[in-house]
Order: sequence, then structure tokens, then C-alpha cells
Amino acid sequence: MNLLKKNKKIRILVIGKNSFIGKNYFKHSMLKKKITLISHTEIKNINFKKFTHLINFSYDPKIKNQSYYKTNLIDKKICALIDNNRLVYIYPSSRAVYKIDKTREFYGKNKLIIEKLIKKSRKSRYLILRISNVIQFNLEGSNLFISRMLNSLKNFNSIQLDLHKNTYKDFIPLYFFSKCLDSLIEMDKTGTFNVSSGKKINVYDLAKAIINGFGKGKIFYTDKLYRDSFVLNNTKLKKIIKLSISKSKILDYCYLIGKELKKYA
Repeated sequence: MNLLKKNKKIRILVIGKNSFIGKNYFKHSMLKKKITLISHTEIKNINFKKFTHLINFSYDPKIKNQSYYKTNLIDKKICALIDNNRLVYIYPSSRAVYKIDKTREFYGKNKLIIEKLIKKSRKSRYLILRISNVIQFNLEGSNLFISRMLNSLKNFNSIQLDLHKNTYKDFIPLYFFSKCLDSLIEMDKTGTFNVSSGKKINVYDLAKAIINGFGKGKIFYTDKLYRDSFVLNNTKLKKIIKLSISKSKILDYCYLIGKELKKYA
């Protein structure tokens, strides 16, 4: 079956209409007309046989600091309700599964537990996305790296970093994440993928680009600095979907985020 015929049959159920990534995936997706967007509270009323793909962006915040089995077990509940063997369960996981340390012990472990639960339930009909640090203009997410930076710049005319100056991360704009996810869905891919830019972006350079877009501001460092550098290997993803993004495009996007912040200053 060619891609055009596959595309016509695609029907996507997105759970988590109020989630940060879920809202922005819907905003940027080229498959918008094929998406049904719902809250996790509506899952019992859904006819899963109508859909080819399900993406669960909803999660219980408790997975960050408690055992998974003390949370609302949303993914387990969804898996139990699915009566469609062909449906692909798409789970946005995290790069935290690769490095489980004391700062995110529960989060990394719980993400792995959920991945295993989905694999067991869906057999081969799953798509797990281990995502790097997402960036998108947002002032509401108190736990998001980008939101903390923007709120600090907006309110105090400065960005305070607790990372060593040479720290780098793998940042992925949400519009690019959406392109990658659309492509994987259109190609009906399953398995586990690192979804990232694959580029080393120095945190200082990212902060500086945002400040330049905003037009003013300084960077300060806290007394206690730590290191958390990483780049995800996205070779498997790039071989399949043939998409890439450059470091300069990511920094240009950060400049635009800073420019957007001017409207709220």
C-alpha cells in the first residue's frame, strides 16, 4: 500500500488535550484533520475500533515523585480498554530512561515501567518515543526548562542558570517533533525511537539567543552548579524519516521565542 492510500485511512486519537506537548502537537501537525482530541477522563466513551493510532500525552504528575503504582495508572487503564489489535499505541517517553539518578529517580523508573507495560499489552503495535528537551514558547509550565527561563527573563530581566557554562543539551523544537511524529504515523512505523535534534546546543548559547530576541537581559549563574550534558542518538529515526534540523535553525527559533516574549513584558 502506498503512502497516499495509507494516509487516507489514518485516524488518530490524541489523549491529553490540555497537555503542553499534546496541544502543540495538534497545533503543528499536518494531520490535524485526522485527529480526535480528548481528555483522559473521556477514554471510557471511546470506540477504539475507529482509530489506527492512539497517542497518550496525558500523565499523572505523581509519576515524578512516587511509584507508578501509586498514580492513576492511566496507560494501564487505556491498554485495558483497547479492543483493536491493529491500533498503534504511541507513547511519548523521555530521555530520562537512559540516566536514572537521584534528581529524577521516580520519573525515569516510571517511564520505563510504562514502556514495558505498553509493550506487553500491545505486542508489536506500539511506538515509543524517547524525547529530548522540547522547546516552544510557554509561560505556564513551572517545571519546564524553557518556561523557567522565559518567566525569569520577563519578570527579572535575567536568566539564572544552575548548569556549568559548558553544559550542552539536545533541544528539539515542538514544530520539528510534530513533523517527526507525523512522518512515523504516515509510514505506520512501530518500535522504539529517540526523537531529538541530535545536536549539541550549549545552554548558554540558547539563553543568549532568547535574550537577543527579547532585546535585553543578562545571564547569571547560581552558586551551586551541576552538569547534565547529553545528546540522544537519533540515527535510527533519521534513516527512516529523512528529516533533520540544524543547530543554527534551533538557535534562530530561540531568538523568535525571545521576540515573542516582548508581547508579554
